[in-house]
Amino acid sequence: MTLLQTLRSATLTIALTTIAIGCNDTSEPEDESVFGESFYTANRLRTYVLRLPTGHNASQPTPLLIAFHGNPDTGEFFEQRTGLTEPASDAGFIIVYPDGLEYTWGPWDWNIASDLIAHMAENVAIDSSRIYITGYSAGGTRMQIIICDHSDLFAAAVSVGATLERATYSTCDLPQPIPILFVHGTEDTAFPWDGAVSGSRERYSVAGTLLRFGMMNGCVGDPVVDTLPDLVDDSTWVWTERWTDCDANAEVMLYGISGGGHTWPSGPGPFPPGRITQEISSDEIIEFFQGHTLGVN
Repeated sequence: MTLLQTLRSATLTIALTTIAIGCNDTSEPEDESVFGESFYTANRLRTYVLRLPTGHNASQPTPLLIAFHGNPDTGEFFEQRTGLTEPASDAGFIIVYPDGLEYTWGPWDWNIASDLIAHMAENVAIDSSRIYITGYSAGGTRMQIIICDHSDLFAAAVSVGATLERATYSTCDLPQPIPILFVHGTEDTAFPWDGAVSGSRERYSVAGTLLRFGMMNGCVGDPVVDTLPDLVDDSTWVWTERWTDCDANAEVMLYGISGGGHTWPSGPGPFPPGRITQEISSDEIIEFFQGHTLGVN
């Protein structure tokens, strides 16, 4: 069974409203959005999965993490496949998994992150200096588009299994530098390590993507390269590259996964064919976020 078939056969009640609303619906909202279930953006009702940390106090300013799924997917299934909620909750984060329309993202999502942040802030105390964003595959592409317009909203960003596409590469103009981490496998077939061209779509290499963000963040010098201990016999090993001499301390970092596929590190899956490294996990992603606060990076 394909991933799309699995999604369509699964009982994912949070996606029902999303599927019912067409992408061309621009009518005015009739019903109020409900905290923990839905919100409005671009005059469309959108759904999401919300996870509050254990012992959450609604009046206590709390870090917020927004996580964008790949295509095709939903927030609920993405949560299950990545295992991101547990370390986020342990770190005291609110985490939100928005749902794409018809399992995907598009130009109608130009303001989805800022509208979702506003919706959250209306209902719980959000620490505005500790708002973070991540995305996998097409969700990583969407995340990159969002920070190109709204990097001033986020303390840090993490892209998993996604490099810059030509349209974003050529038009991106960060409002301000933003710390960003890339997690990418050398055997990723969806976003190949060395880049790819398919019709009018060009996906840049990992090196080209890092260079572009390094330039936008004002990074100078060579990265510090380090190889992590190979602790698990899973035919993968991991190294890091880190540029820290950057404007506003907005570092650019890579977890390169030798032998890794188009997968989330240590995620339960399922994912497209390819190795899932067990050398790192969502823990390293949350640790990266914890190292950055807006204005004091």
